[in-house]
Amino acid sequence: MRLRSRRIVTPLGVIAGEVEVADGAIVAVVERGVTPGACDLGDRWLVPGFIDGHLHGGAGAQCNSSDPDEIAAVARFHAAHGTTSMLATMVAAPVGELVGALRAVSRASSVDGGATVLGAHLEGPFLNPRRPGAMDAGSFVDCSGSVLARLLDAGGVRMMTLAPELPGALPLIAQLAGAGVIASLGHSEASDAVVRRAVSAGARSVTHLFNAMGPLHHRAPGLAGAALDLSALSCELICDGLHVSAPVMRIAVRAAGTARIRLVTDAMAGAGMPDGVYPLGSARVSVRGGRAVVVRRPGPSAGPSARGSGAQAAAEDSLADTLAGSTLTMDAAVAGAVAMLGLGVGAGGGEGSAVAKAVAMASTNPAALLGVGARKGAIAVGMDADLAVLDEDLRAYATVARGRWIYGPSGSSRQYE
Repeated sequence: MRLRSRRIVTPLGVIAGEVEVADGAIVAVVERGVTPGACDLGDRWLVPGFIDGHLHGGAGAQCNSSDPDEIAAVARFHAAHGTTSMLATMVAAPVGELVGALRAVSRASSVDGGATVLGAHLEGPFLNPRRPGAMDAGSFVDCSGSVLARLLDAGGVRMMTLAPELPGALPLIAQLAGAGVIASLGHSEASDAVVRRAVSAGARSVTHLFNAMGPLHHRAPGLAGAALDLSALSCELICDGLHVSAPVMRIAVRAAGTARIRLVTDAMAGAGMPDGVYPLGSARVSVRGGRAVVVRRPGPSAGPSARGSGAQAAAEDSLADTLAGSTLTMDAAVAGAVAMLGLGVGAGGGEGSAVAKAVAMASTNPAALLGVGARKGAIAVGMDADLAVLDEDLRAYATVARGRWIYGPSGSSRQYE
């Protein structure tokens, strides 16, 4: 297979040329190549396939499931938006249910026509009940090495979000690091000092920066401030303009640098679906106009004590309902990053520079964190042939995974196989 484009995003910049694929790998990247029979993509962008490390569902299906076919449905939906690899992400649930979902993930690792499932991201259950986000805090449990061992023994865990300020959390972070699992900090009210101890214990990631954590204060930076300051931490960012305002996202990118930001969708079952009510674990989520919010539960978890107090609670009340994941896709996240983050500003800026930086945050950076950067996340010789083709509006036009067309216009997968 040969793909020709006037906009190929490579580690050395945006070039016009051709990419040759054989046996599931990139075997040549040729500038200004003109090979008869190559698939001519014209001015469409050819970029490395996206890697979504925080993805709960889509197309009506969710990853909190013991059915591998349901997880496969999620993988197929997101492949149609340029995602070639993903972590199936589960919200906190009873440990037995999480074990069942982890086993399903292992059986859905290679999905025909879908993104490769690299493993699971467990968002919980060791989280701060004062920062539950859309989750039921009743599913949170005390930090326990035996509970963690049970989850790890189920297999497939590549990342876990936990709150480092909880009693016993730091030994769990060390246990995760020792097992080769990424410890990500989130759903937390940790202080700057606690975050630094967590990094010393082995934490390497922050889950959806600014969301479900204490606010940044000039005398109490908390998790958000520490995340921006500490070079050891890679930060997830939900770039939909709903979870974090554009000015704050720009501040984050300037402070942390593009190399420490990873675009994620945090997509839930309602992604790609009409308005309605969809599941997120055991929660019910109302989707209206692309905005996903919890169908409010009665009880203390809906009150100010779960969201803070005083001025902070009043500010959060002014933002209305609790966001419950998103309906975002990775191509939309990349388009949002180009539109909102000011990535083309400065020397050498422009559209090509902005797209290349956004793509790095959606592909190169997550590949590096997940330890697959030697084979995924870039268009270069020897890398896996995981590619996305984007149109002028940066919407996915076609997707190649493992050297095969898995999404594209009618007939494309047969014409250029």
